Amino acid sequence: MSDGQSQFNERLRQAVHGVEAPPFLEARVRNQLSISQGGRVWLRFAAAAACCLAVFVAYQLGYSRLVGDSREAYIAEVSDQVVAIMRVGLGDHIHCTVQRKLPGDAPAVNQLAATMPREFQALLPAVAAHVPGDFRLMQAHTCRYHLRKFVHLSLRKDSSLASIVITEKQGGESFQSANLSAVLQSSGIPVYHSAVAPFQIAAFESGRYLVYVVSNLEGDSNAQMVAALAPAVRDFLRPL
Repeated sequence: MSDGQSQFNERLRQAVHGVEAPPFLEARVRNQLSISQGGRVWLRFAAAAACCLAVFVAYQLGYSRLVGDSREAYIAEVSDQVVAIMRVGLGDHIHCTVQRKLPGDAPAVNQLAATMPREFQALLPAVAAHVPGDFRLMQAHTCRYHLRKFVHLSLRKDSSLASIVITEKQGGESFQSANLSAVLQSSGIPVYHSAVAPFQIAAFESGRYLVYVVSNLEGDSNAQMVAALAPAVRDFLRPL
């Protein structure tokens, strides 16, 4: 067994022992059963079952806590390798697309749109009409990550994952003020780029919004995606 696996097992054992069994379980069992001889047999059985349940719950809570900590540690490690304004889209991409299970089959675009706030429902057909290649919209939602609100669209093509992440600017944020240089112009829209393996980040501004396209695509494929999407997304956001 590797040192990493041993450390994980030890952390998991400590997490399990650190979660107490719900105090009401034994009292509830006693209230339900007679204290006759037969009742005592069932009481032992029920107590054993309650103990097993408590251990299972403790394991699940401990495991979830460790997995959550591990995921956040990974996001922090990767994000530290890009400038702060690029971390905004990268972190939400990893949290909502990479680390979550997407549906097996792509839902219908109008079905996804119906789950969105009214003001963003028309965004989905606009994106679906311009997304390049065989990428399909798999998920769409609004979320809050690290106290910040996002509109998040997840796309997939085979093993390639991509996100369109939209968030309102905070505190005068802009890519120019972050000393980034535009790497291309898409219909007059300056697009900024950053990368940390295995992620490519392309971003632009539209009024009071920051827009990110983040993926694990290679070469200039991510730049091609944002070039195809930027005009439609900008035109959608402009009235907002």
